Amino acid sequence: MSNRPWGHLRAPEPDQINTYAKGLGWRLTAEETALYTRAVGATLAGLDEIEELPEHPVPLRHPYRDPGHTPQPGEDPYNAVIRFCEVRGAAEGPLAGRTLGVKDCIAVAGVPMTNGGRREPVVVPTEDAVVIERLLDAGVTVTAKTNLEDLGFGLGEGSAFGPARNPADPARSTGGSSSGSGAAVASGLVDLALGADEGGSVRIPAAWCGLVGMKATHGLVPSYGMSYMNHTLDHIGPITRTVADNALMLEVMAGPDWRDPQWTRDLPEGPDAYTSAAERGVEGLRVGVLTEAVGPVGTTEDVRTAFEAAVKTLAGLGASVSEVSVPLWEKGWAISMATMPAGTSFMVKSNGTGGFAHMGRVDPRLVAALAAQSRTGGDDLPPMLKSMMFAAEHVYAQYGGVPFVKGHNLRLDLRRQVAAALSQVDVLVMPTIPTVAHELLTGRSGLDAFLVGEGRVGRAVANTSPTDLTGHPSLTVPCGTGEANLPVGLQIVGPRYAEKLLYQVGYAFEAV
Repeated sequence: MSNRPWGHLRAPEPDQINTYAKGLGWRLTAEETALYTRAVGATLAGLDEIEELPEHPVPLRHPYRDPGHTPQPGEDPYNAVIRFCEVRGAAEGPLAGRTLGVKDCIAVAGVPMTNGGRREPVVVPTEDAVVIERLLDAGVTVTAKTNLEDLGFGLGEGSAFGPARNPADPARSTGGSSSGSGAAVASGLVDLALGADEGGSVRIPAAWCGLVGMKATHGLVPSYGMSYMNHTLDHIGPITRTVADNALMLEVMAGPDWRDPQWTRDLPEGPDAYTSAAERGVEGLRVGVLTEAVGPVGTTEDVRTAFEAAVKTLAGLGASVSEVSVPLWEKGWAISMATMPAGTSFMVKSNGTGGFAHMGRVDPRLVAALAAQSRTGGDDLPPMLKSMMFAAEHVYAQYGGVPFVKGHNLRLDLRRQVAAALSQVDVLVMPTIPTVAHELLTGRSGLDAFLVGEGRVGRAVANTSPTDLTGHPSLTVPCGTGEANLPVGLQIVGPRYAEKLLYQVGYAFEAV
C-alpha cells in the first residue's frame, strides 16, 4: 500500500454530489448531501485499494512486433491500409506463410489502432485480440491494419483516411465498414483479412469485391480485443478469396475463451472441422429461396439475374429448391434502428465497456484511451453515430425508452421466424446485397450526404442486418457479375452453429 497522504482517487465535494443528483432528477437537502458525500467517499476509499493491487495483463505469445509505417506513395493504390506492420506468428501451423490484414478496430499489441478516425490519443493496445492470438498461433504474419469507416459507421466513405477503393473499379465503393479488408484481399496486398460485422460489415465488402466472407453464429468467434459497438451484435469474421481459406480461418478462430463478453450457454467447446465439408456436395439438400430477400428489398434486375442463375446452379447440383417466407425480414434494418441506438449510445458513454453484466475481460488501458478521446474528440465522432446517440437521448427523455423495448421484442420475433423457416429447409439463400457497388462520393461532402445517405445504407444492409439481429451464421460467396461487370454475392444462411453446412454449399457452388 502506498504511504502517500492521498489516494489515486479523490472523493467528491458536496457541490459535485448536488450536480450529480440534479442530472439524475433527484433533490437533496443539505443534510442528505453531507451524508451522501461521506458515503461516496467511503466507496472511493475501497476503490482506491483496488488501484494499489497489481495488474495481470495477458502475456503476448508472439513477441516479434514491428509497428511499421503508414502507406507511402504508390504503396497502397486502393487505399486499403492505414498502417503496414509486421507481427510474426508461429513458424509452423495451418496458416504458416500467409499474410493477414486486420481491420483497424481489432487489437494487435504494439501496433497503433485508429478505429478509422484521427482522435487523440491514438490507442496502442498492449494485448492481442483473441482471434489475433489464435491466427498467430496458426502461423500467419500480420502485415497490415486495414482501412474502415470511422468507428465502423458507414458504407465505404466515412473513414478519416479517405475511402478504400474497389479493385474491380476504383471509382466504386468496397462497402463498409470493413472496407479496407475487402480491398486488401481483392487487390492481393494480403492473403487473408479480418473484418467486424454488426450490420453486414464483413459480408458487404466481401460481396462487392468478389470475395468470400463469413459472419458466424453470434458468440462462436470471440470478440475480445475489438472496439465494441454492441455486445449483442458484434461479430469478427474472415474475408478471403476462396471458401477453403475461409473455412480454415474459422477453424482456427472459433471456440470459447474466458475473456469473451459474448458468453452463451449453448456455445460448442471447440470449432468444427469446417474444411472437411469440401467434398460433400449439395445433392438432396433443401434450399429455401427467401422471398422477402429478393423483391421487397429492392433487388436490381442485374443482381436478380445473377442470383437466379446461382439458384439454378444449386438445383443442377442436386439440391431441392423451394420458396420460404420470413415476414419480418424486410423490416430488419428498421428493427436494427430500433435497437442499435440504445446499445451503441451506452457503449460510447461507458468508454467501450458496455457495462459489466457480460463478465468478459476489459482492457483498462483501452478504456482510459477512449475516455481521453471522448473529452477531446467528441466533435469528430462520425455523423451516423451522433445521430444514433441523439435518437437514444430523445427516446429515453420523451418516451421512457419504450419504443426501444418494442424493437428488442421484434428482434426476438425475427429470430424465431428465421428459425421456423430453417425448420422447413436446410439453408436459406438470397442476394447478399440487392445492388452492385455504388460510385464513391467525390471530394469533401456535406453532413447531409452522410445522414440522408442512410437510405442507401438501409438498402445495402437489407439482407445482412437481419442475421446480425438473430445471430444466425451467414456466408457470402461470389455468384457472378451485374452492371458494369461488378461482383454479385450469394448469401447462404443456416441454423445456429451450422457453419460446416454453409461451407458445404459454398464449396459446391464455388467448384462450378
